[in-house]
Amino acid sequence: MAGTQPQPPGPGASSEQVEERSRWWWWLVVVAVVVVVVLLVVQPWAEHQTEPPPGTSPSSASDVPSAPSTAPSPTSTTPATPAPVPGADAVFDTTTLATLFVTDADLVADVPAAAGTPLQPGIGAGDLAWGLPSGSTIEPASCTTAVTVVDSEPDAFDARSSSNEALDWEQRVTVLDDGTDAREAFADLVTTVDACPEYSQVNPGVDGSSWVAQPAIEGQGAYPSIVQEITHRSEGSSLPEYRGHMLVGNAIVTWTATSLAVDTAPDAALATLGDPASLNAMVQARAQQAVGGLG
Repeated sequence: MAGTQPQPPGPGASSEQVEERSRWWWWLVVVAVVVVVVLLVVQPWAEHQTEPPPGTSPSSASDVPSAPSTAPSPTSTTPATPAPVPGADAVFDTTTLATLFVTDADLVADVPAAAGTPLQPGIGAGDLAWGLPSGSTIEPASCTTAVTVVDSEPDAFDARSSSNEALDWEQRVTVLDDGTDAREAFADLVTTVDACPEYSQVNPGVDGSSWVAQPAIEGQGAYPSIVQEITHRSEGSSLPEYRGHMLVGNAIVTWTATSLAVDTAPDAALATLGDPASLNAMVQARAQQAVGGLG
């Protein structure tokens, strides 16, 4: 503090000078105290701190990233629930099952063989009963549902057919009590079809029929379906055909498109029917319209 310390009043100093020098002395003391306090406050005391204040983490607060202004959306690990198939819970009865039959206009639009000579009606509403004719059997017996679709009389059944000189189209609709019964019956039908590459129908006193089937392929569309290429032998003739089965709600729709081009090679005869995909799509489209009409 040398150079700043006040000197005692010299000889001859007045009382005012003494008093003024005394006041300077006290001000210097006050300033010195303030300086010491300030130096103590601004010392880098944090460099000597060895423990964090209670309730804080050991790392400096400046090292902790600030929280995002918007929390990120959590990523869901739950798989999305598949959208239900329209018509999976559809319920058909003796009246509404008729809407599942394709029309002659559908056939003309989608089946090449139907676009030639006009189609003529064959089997009409109520003309064909479910099941095999009296006394008729299927051999082997384990393949019976490949023909009858279900193994016991359904809640409702009907059939339709149309034909011209190049095509025979037949469709059957089998209605079960509910969707659960229909799904079980359809699963049994698919299992039977897969296990029966060849089977025949034996009719007492009448020529029977036999079928040689290719493995079924799964059809594409809104409803579960399968399609087979089959060679049908009956009364000395061998005719190529496609047969399909489709599940719609509590109904199983079965259709058969047979080429009547007897003098044509099998592949060329099948070509007049279109292909399995287009035939299945036609039946699927009609089913979607039928489901939409249920309200």
